[in-house]
Amino acid sequence: MLQHYIQQSHSNLTIKEIKPGKLSGRIASPTSKSYAQRALAAALLVPESAHPAGWSELRRMGLCNDTSAALDAIQRLGASVRYGDNRDTYYIEGGFLRQSPAELHIGESGLSARLFTPIAAQSPTPITITGHGSILRRPVAASMVEPLRRLGATVTDGANGCLPLTVSGPLRGGTVEVDGSLSSQFITGLLMASPLSSSETRLLVRQPRSIPYLAMTLEVLRTFGIEVSHAPDYTGFVIPGGQQYRPTVCSIEGDWSGASCLLVGGAIASEPRGAGIIVENLHPRSLQADRAIITALERAGAILASSGHLWTVGRPATLRSFEFDATDCPDLFPALAALAACCSGTTVLRGTSRLTHKESDRAATLAAEFGKLGVEIDLSTPDTMSIRGISTPDGSLTVRDARLESHNDHRIAMATAVAALRADRPVTISHAEAVEKSYPDFWNDLDTLYTA
Repeated sequence: MLQHYIQQSHSNLTIKEIKPGKLSGRIASPTSKSYAQRALAAALLVPESAHPAGWSELRRMGLCNDTSAALDAIQRLGASVRYGDNRDTYYIEGGFLRQSPAELHIGESGLSARLFTPIAAQSPTPITITGHGSILRRPVAASMVEPLRRLGATVTDGANGCLPLTVSGPLRGGTVEVDGSLSSQFITGLLMASPLSSSETRLLVRQPRSIPYLAMTLEVLRTFGIEVSHAPDYTGFVIPGGQQYRPTVCSIEGDWSGASCLLVGGAIASEPRGAGIIVENLHPRSLQADRAIITALERAGAILASSGHLWTVGRPATLRSFEFDATDCPDLFPALAALAACCSGTTVLRGTSRLTHKESDRAATLAAEFGKLGVEIDLSTPDTMSIRGISTPDGSLTVRDARLESHNDHRIAMATAVAALRADRPVTISHAEAVEKSYPDFWNDLDTLYTA
């Protein structure tokens, strides 16, 4: 196996070198951290009175930094955890507030921050939600404070709408309006916490975004025995109070978001008109918003085939520019940028307003880092990213600066790595360890697929 990267550590700084090359072979997608975090929270909320009816069994749940943070949070909140023999099955005995911690540390996970804050607000004793790194600079708390107070919580908020945030309750139910224009994650937290309230909760949602993620939340709630009714356009939810979560067995889907860069890799870096690559464990009818990467690949003219949960992606003679609205799937922007960089013509992506408060300012970061690969990204039109693709005769990206920076953003690291396979010379990516947030095996998997 050709190692197409090198690793250096300097004060926890990891640098990867990516050499131009091709991809071929077969690989399994990582586990969906979005599903895993929701399932872990639901398993926590199964009451002790449900036992000895059984523990919840979560199968195929690989760990990354975000799911590890959620696993730690549910144990601090009272859940017991046993590990299966194969280490990807977890048995969870609920017991919410069997112990009540003074603090929950959610790492750098935006979903865990917004998911566990409403859950912690059911505690009669104060719990502080905190984390580290970029999450302490993102205004994840700003939209949560007033809705939680209206539902009966006591909230002490941090500076500038950021963590740490201290909450106590319990939530009493009622009607509350929630801003859904920037993220659906806090709505997910309210949907999961509100069944424990003594009275019915009605959520009125302004400008709901990332609707597929709300559908995913409702699917998990149904699996754990919780009833929620909602408007067809997801602008309103009714959650009866006094419900009980029930233990269940579920398998965690593969992650379309994490797999998006692998799929794009097959489209841009496999042998032209060759066998392409095969990615396993991707549900063809998944509710995950990032399944939309298939639509983008189709529009770009990639060679696609599917059989069950297997997806084959190959590279055509020429990829064409395309238009795509990523408003409801903003995590796809980095992978879409890598795809567009290798297309002829100018690709137009919409929805950049969703990118400001990610692990980095992703629109600006993509423009800066792909610019080093000779790819022009124009952000002058509001909510729009225009990407001018390859124009060199040999179909390679012309490297202007061989030193790329992930900005501690896992998706930037993965997308630039895949694009670098089409560069005209090797490039390095610093802070490459950022992939551990969602896809710890990314570098090994990319190496498995690599051919010179």
